[in-house]
This record gives sequence, structure tokens and C-alpha cells, in this order.
Amino acid sequence: MSIVILDGATASKIAAGEVIERPASVVKELVENALDAGARRVEVEVREAGRELIRVSDDGGGMTREDASLALQRYATSKIRSADDLHAVTTFGFRGEALPSIAAVSHLTMVTRPPDAEAGVRLTAVGGEVVEVEEVGAPVGTQISVSRLFYNTPARLKFLKSDSVETGHIVEVMTRFLFSNPAVTFRLTQDGREILQHAGAPDLRASVLSAWGRELAEGMLPVEVTIPGMAVRGLTSGLQVHRASRNRQFVFINGRWVRNRTLTHALDDAYRGALPESRHPAAVLLLEIEPGAVDVNVHPTKAEVRLSREWEVHHLVSRAVREALAGEVGAAARGDLTRAFAPSAAPGGPAPGGPAMPLPGGWAGTLAAPNVMSAAFRAQGGGQLDLRPLAQLRQTYILAEGNQGLLLVDQHRAQERIYYERFTQARLSQSGSKQSLLSPAVVQLGPREAAVLGQQVEELAALGFDIESFGTDAYLVRGVPAELARTDPATLVKDLAEELTAEASESSVERRRERILITLSCRSAVKAGDPLTYDEMIELLQALTGTARPYTCPHGWPIVMTISNFEIDRKFNR
Repeated sequence: MSIVILDGATASKIAAGEVIERPASVVKELVENALDAGARRVEVEVREAGRELIRVSDDGGGMTREDASLALQRYATSKIRSADDLHAVTTFGFRGEALPSIAAVSHLTMVTRPPDAEAGVRLTAVGGEVVEVEEVGAPVGTQISVSRLFYNTPARLKFLKSDSVETGHIVEVMTRFLFSNPAVTFRLTQDGREILQHAGAPDLRASVLSAWGRELAEGMLPVEVTIPGMAVRGLTSGLQVHRASRNRQFVFINGRWVRNRTLTHALDDAYRGALPESRHPAAVLLLEIEPGAVDVNVHPTKAEVRLSREWEVHHLVSRAVREALAGEVGAAARGDLTRAFAPSAAPGGPAPGGPAMPLPGGWAGTLAAPNVMSAAFRAQGGGQLDLRPLAQLRQTYILAEGNQGLLLVDQHRAQERIYYERFTQARLSQSGSKQSLLSPAVVQLGPREAAVLGQQVEELAALGFDIESFGTDAYLVRGVPAELARTDPATLVKDLAEELTAEASESSVERRRERILITLSCRSAVKAGDPLTYDEMIELLQALTGTARPYTCPHGWPIVMTISNFEIDRKFNR
């Protein structure tokens, strides 16, 4: 086999294959060029999902005749001058591949005019070869029309998906631009029909409204944290707004949409235990990082980046989102929940309380239950909460009276949340309370389970376990966390080992630690069907209001449900 040098046309087609995967890739590259040219208005028109035509018009700086001709040559760029500039890239395009790659696999027409020119220039290219250049009347800016995409690469044309799929990719690309450039006006039409429109506004929430609609826009929380060398701002969804997939998560670094596992993990970390399993938040996060700390030249389409301060960025994003969620909890504590649990006596009526009365279960209590104080809520200005448990429903839910109506509290999920936060604190402080067993329990495991459990012995010790190896594939349990004193220790440790083994090949170390905390919390908590005394209900509600997230259990399911006074009165036609 002999080695040959490829001709220019073949090399250009190969390069085009790396950059131009589908019509959406053309839209991305052309809109990026428009934004780099200072455009404040960008219009995109597509026909037949981009197969027939993609036209991008902007009001940016435009190009002279000479620059327009150079722009179709490979490695031609106005963004950098030397390799050193790659360490501080602040523009979208800089590789000099976009326009020549698009032109190599299409018929391309460019009409452009800079502000100081009396006329514009129209340049026509077929398969990468310029066939005509002429002066024309044109507004300031640039319009590029791409037709017959992939006409000379039929294999790539063959593998395009349906029109709806390809249009979906184009909408996705345009949505990114709405979020990263909210002050720019964008318009997207498909076969003459407008499918996306955004009137430029500096408020990111307006971009979310244009792209995702009012429900999501109103359910987003502001995010903003700055530390030396980097900052994050944007919007993230509250705990009541979540989706079945991650397709509503957008992260940008220095204005560029990126994929990065560290940032995805940081977002997951912030919501862990606050959303139902397999549900995901919506988020638009805009990071500003010193350009020298970001390598954007690791992928032809610049979608993936490397970060030199990766875990600092992880901590920043996780912290910023957690603070946004904590703000939502604080607002609820100061607002609706404070009112819901406030005394409900009418003005001039009797003070909360009253005579003792019999309650279900054979014990008595008083409807002027003791005040339940939340230190967390008080610290945020929430004041004192008066929780007044009334009874237990089906030995599963605690019924409580509040100013807003009737509250139903899932007793198992409530105590799960309480124990989860206690175990989390114990793990962080390495101070889990331990209950020594009168007789050590022997746990026999399979080889794999034994190996996985052995890796977690120190982690379990921080939570209050006293476990040691006891021969081949066996462990001796001498103590367990005090909260689990009534649980069979051998069964508990065996179940833990099996769960950790099931996740060992798919989950991160942090996720396996999280699984330990969730499992222990679930095992410790009172179960549905367990009777509670009145004092036990008061104690449980008191502990719940002192948690950071009293609304969802560690699995993300709701703890409290309210039936409003309005709804109750409506049912009685009052």
C-alpha cells in the first residue's frame, strides 16, 4: 500500500465531515459567526429541515470583498493570530474551518456589506469553489444562504433523520443562543412558519419564556455566586418543577454551550435527595471563567471543554444551586408555610387551645399543642411555627391543623428526611452515635459483596457502625447507629452490601455513599402502620421543621400535602 497526499477537494470534504454533521451544525456555525460580528438581530430561515435551504441573516459588521473571499479558505480566521492566542479564546469561532467546511458540501451564497462601504458584495461558491463575485446593493451585515446541503456527499445525506428530528436539532441549537445571548433578537422560521422568536432583552428569564413557556419561566430560581477567577449566574428550577430527562439543562462557559460531566454532576449533587428518583431539574447556568483556565480546542465543534480548575468549578456550581434552593425553602418558611402553621383563631375569638379531648389510639391530647420551633426558619426571619397535630390517619399520616387548612404529613417520609440529615451530619463530623450489641452478629456474604463492603467499612464507622472482618467473606457486627438499635443488624448489613454491590459498576463513590445514607434513613424511620402517641407526633413534626428540606424525603417524594381552607369550604358549599 502506497502513501499519497489527498487532493484539496477530498481533504475539504473530510474536514467538513468533522464539523458539519447535520443541518443544525450549519445553523450553529453561521449564527456563531454572526454573533462574533456583533450582530444584535439574527434571523434563521430553513426549508425542508435544512436540506433544501438554510439562510442566516444578521446586522453585524459585515465584510469587505477581500475578507469575504478569504473567509472561504481553510484556516482563515479573524479571531486569532498565533498558537498563543488559543490560551485565551473569547470568541465562538477561531479555527477557520466553519465556512469552508460548509461550502465544501453545498451551494453557498454570501451577501455582505461593512458599515463604511457604499455597496455590498455577493459571493457564490459550489462545492467549495468560488464561481462568482460581484457588487450588489445590500444592508449592513451578512446573509449566508446554504442550499443543497451534502449534495456531493450522498452517504451523509442518506443518514440524516426525518424532518421533525432534524428540525428539533435546529431548535435546540437556537435555544442555546437565546440563553447565552438574551439581549440579541432571534427569529427562526421553518418552511415560512415561525417556530421560535425572541425579542432581545437582558433578562435571562425572558429567554426561558421564549424557549420553554411561562410555567418553566415562572418556576425558575435565580442563581448567582462569584469567587476569585470565576462566577456563575443563571436560573435553576424549584423543587416543584422537574422533568423526566436532562434535555432542559444548559450550561455555558464564557458564552459557549458546553458538555462537561463535572458540571452535570455538580447539578445532580445540588438536587440529590430533593427530587424524585429519575427526575431532573431544568437549569440555565452561565459560567464566567478566566479564559486561560478553559481549553475549548479539544473538539472540532468546540462542544467539549477541559477545565484546569475542575473541582473548584464543581464546588462553585453545586454551592450556587444549593443556595438558590435554600432561598426557596427560606421564602416558603417565611411565607406560605409560616402562615399554614400559624394559629388559626379568628380575630376576637378564643386563643388556640381548648379542653383536652380523646384522640384515636386510646390516648388524650390537647388541640393547643405545644409550639414547635424551627431554628432554621427562625434564623431566616420565619419566626415561630405552631404545629398542631390532630390525629393519625391509618397509622400512616399525621393530620395537623394550620391557618391555610389541613395538612397531611407522611410519617415515614418525614422521619426519613430527619434521619437522612442526621446521618449526613454524622458522616461529615465523623461523630455518629453508636449502640453496641450485646452479642456480635456474624454476616456471611458472597465474595463480591464482601469486597464491596470492605471498601466502605471506614465510611460506615463514621455513621456509628462497628464492623470488622471475620474470616473469608464474613464480617462481625459489634455495633450499629443508635437510630437502628431495633433493626436486625445482620439483615441490615447484608442488605447494605447487596445494594452497594448492585451500584458498584454504575455509580460514583459519592453516589454509593449517598445510597448508604438513604438506606439507613429508610430503615431507621417509623413505618406506615406504626402507631404514634401524641407526644411522638409533636416530636416528629418538631424535628421535621428543623431540617434543611422539610418538603421532600431523601428519595425526592413529597412529605407534606395541604388541603386548603378554600377547598374544604367549597366542598361544603360554604
